Amino acid sequence: MRASRTTSSIISLIAVCLWVAGCQSLPLSTGAGFATAQPESEALDSGNRESNSFAHSSRRTFPAQGWWCGEFEEWLAPERAERGYAIVLPGVEGTSFHNISIARGLVDAEFPGAVEVRDWTTGHWPMFVYHLMALERNRREARAIAEQIVAYQDRYPGRPVSLVGHSGGAAMAVLVLESLPEDRRITQAVLLAAAIAPDHDLTTALSRTDRGITNFYSWGDVPHLVAGTLTLGTVDRKHTVSAGAGGFVVPTDVSAAGRELYATRLQQVPYRLEMVKSFNAGGHIGSTNRKFVTEWVAPRLAHSP
Repeated sequence: MRASRTTSSIISLIAVCLWVAGCQSLPLSTGAGFATAQPESEALDSGNRESNSFAHSSRRTFPAQGWWCGEFEEWLAPERAERGYAIVLPGVEGTSFHNISIARGLVDAEFPGAVEVRDWTTGHWPMFVYHLMALERNRREARAIAEQIVAYQDRYPGRPVSLVGHSGGAAMAVLVLESLPEDRRITQAVLLAAAIAPDHDLTTALSRTDRGITNFYSWGDVPHLVAGTLTLGTVDRKHTVSAGAGGFVVPTDVSAAGRELYATRLQQVPYRLEMVKSFNAGGHIGSTNRKFVTEWVAPRLAHSP
C-alpha cells in the first residue's frame, strides 16, 4: 500500500511539473485550422514543413532533449509564421522544461507569431560546461541562427522578429545580433538571467535592433551568475559577476554614438518583489516560469496584426 501511494505521488508530481512547464499537448488558440497536427494529413504536414523551412528543428524524437513536448510543430504553423517569429534560446543545459516553459508562456499570452525553441548546444546536457566555455563554437552557432533569421525575413518580409534568451541563451542572443549582416535588424531581444559580462560592448547588438534589448536581472541569482560565472566564466569568457545578476554597464571606451545606443535602446529591469506574484522568486529559473513570461515578457514582443 505504501509503495502504491509513493508511485501515485511520483506520477502526480511529474504531471504537475509537465503542466507547469507547458509540455502538455493542448490545442492552441491561434486561429482556425491549426489544432494538433493529424498524421493522416500528409499534404498538410508537407505544407507545414515547407512553410517553417527557416526553422532549425520543428520536431523532437526520443531520446533528443525535448522529445516529451509535442507542440513544437504547432508553434511553427504557417498562420503563426505570417505574424512574426520569436526564437527562444535555451541555457547551457539545452532544450529543457525551463525554455519550453518560456515558449508556453508566450503562447499563453496569445503571442500569435511562430515560436521556436532553438537549441544551440550539442543536445547533451551533461556537456553544459563545454557549452558555456566553447566560445568559437558558440559564435558559429550564432552565425547559423543569424542565417535562420535572414531566411525568415526573406520569406516573410516586414514581420517582427524577436529573440528571447535565458542564461547562456541570453548571451547567445547577443552573439546572434552581432552576427547579423549590417543591413539586417530584428525587432527586439529580451535577456533573462544573462550569463554574459556586464561590460560586454553591446553597441553592435543594439544597432541590430529596432526597439532595443531588454535585460531582466536579479541579485538573487547568486549561485549561477555570481559564484558560477566568477568560477567558470561567462559565455563571452570573462570571470565576473554576470549582467543577469547586476545589469549591464557602459564600457569606458564606447564612442558617443555607442553611448547614445545604450541610452535609447537598452532597457534594464531589476528584480522586484511584485514579481513573486508571477512565480519569480528572483533565482536563476524564476524568469522562465510561464506565468512570469506571460505577464512580463510577452507584452514586450511585437507581432503583426
